[in-house]
Amino acid sequence: MTEPTAPPPAPTPAAATPPAPPASAPTAAAAAVIEPPAPSLPAAAPPTASEDRYRYGSVQDVSLFTRFLWFCAGADAQLLVRCPNSDRVKFQGLGGVVLTVGVLAFFSGSYAFYTVFSPKDATALGERVLHLPSAAASVFFGMVWSLIIFNIDRFIISSTGKGDGTDKITWGEFVNSLPRLAMAIIIGLCLSKPLEIKILESEIESALEKEQKEFLAELNDVSEGLVGKERAALRDKIDGLQKRTDDNDGALEKRRLEIQQQRRELELEAEGKTGSGAAGRGPAWRDKRDNLDRMEAELNRDREAIGKKNTMVGDELAEAKTALAALDSKLATEKASNLQVARHLDGLMKRIQVSHDIGGMIPIAIMLLLLCIEAGPIFFKLMVIKGAYDYLDENQKRVVRAKAGIEPDARILSDGKGKSIHIDLHHGVTAVLDEEKRRLDTERAMAAAVHEAWKKKTGAAIEQNPNAFVKR
Repeated sequence: MTEPTAPPPAPTPAAATPPAPPASAPTAAAAAVIEPPAPSLPAAAPPTASEDRYRYGSVQDVSLFTRFLWFCAGADAQLLVRCPNSDRVKFQGLGGVVLTVGVLAFFSGSYAFYTVFSPKDATALGERVLHLPSAAASVFFGMVWSLIIFNIDRFIISSTGKGDGTDKITWGEFVNSLPRLAMAIIIGLCLSKPLEIKILESEIESALEKEQKEFLAELNDVSEGLVGKERAALRDKIDGLQKRTDDNDGALEKRRLEIQQQRRELELEAEGKTGSGAAGRGPAWRDKRDNLDRMEAELNRDREAIGKKNTMVGDELAEAKTALAALDSKLATEKASNLQVARHLDGLMKRIQVSHDIGGMIPIAIMLLLLCIEAGPIFFKLMVIKGAYDYLDENQKRVVRAKAGIEPDARILSDGKGKSIHIDLHHGVTAVLDEEKRRLDTERAMAAAVHEAWKKKTGAAIEQNPNAFVKR
């Protein structure tokens, strides 16, 4: 049944022109001005049944930011401008999610890199100054990280299928989306950790300050214990060396007193106050004098040997006392090093650990929020009902394949095991192959004709003069 067409548009009335005055009209009548009626505008033609009443515009009519959001969603702007507003808004929302993830990745990555690169010159609650080289490096690497996440996320969203065109997610669709969901979950986890430690920064720094002080006290106790052992060992060594020196000096002093006593006895013997009581220098006196000379000689010899030993012991004693005095500066150096070690208990991993210890459900909530932002578009695309853009996109793909001479699923064969084999036909390749075959056939026929003509010509020449072709 033929569809009735809309009635043709009404003809446009022509503008009325004033009639020319007759030649015999009076002069006053000829001078009178006759006002023509105002021309009426042409009536708009009613739209036909096949005419689209929606004014779509062109790509240039769409704002630059909207086109950027479409780019983030991996959509074709030339197709979207031919779609209703619902499809445009849908892809704007998907692009907005991808852009949001990229922005969050920039801030998350920059903060994480600054936490890693910044110098640890103060405790968690100590006064810190922005380190410009670390900040510049963190912004650069944060931008690189953001672009990586943005590109991966855009690929995940654009490569996710549209499901079966309904708002239901079938088991097969869910299984097919598992690799993309796994990537989205990994990205969400990587983004959530730096953000959660920034959100809980005050609480984390308070806990870190306490842990750093406790860790510093432990390190100082260990250092003091080690230095205390060294100090005790040096003091024992000093005491031992001092005792050796005192013993040597005591032995010399004892020998000196013995000699002094022997000299006193020698004097008494000469005065006759000991022994036989006879004064003078008799045999008893000479014996005591010989014994005194021997004792003095031995004392002088021993004094020289003991003096050398005391000198060596004195050197060791001076070194030990110097080392003992240096222990205080060594302990101060150890404590300064311990302070630096305690300040370095402020890395990214430690902050994440502290946030898990003190955060309770907050880190989990932040992580789930980022996971929803990251994995939500995948589920949305599986739930979205097939719209105008999907049909236009499929049509465009078919047109491109048709213009390229590609016929998908042109033949469907069975492998004998219940599975079908789909064969695509590439007509452009077939046409080129056929043309190449015809060219080769033509060249083959022409070569055969040339050989045949040469054969006839040469045969005639042989018949006319066979001797010319005989080699003598």
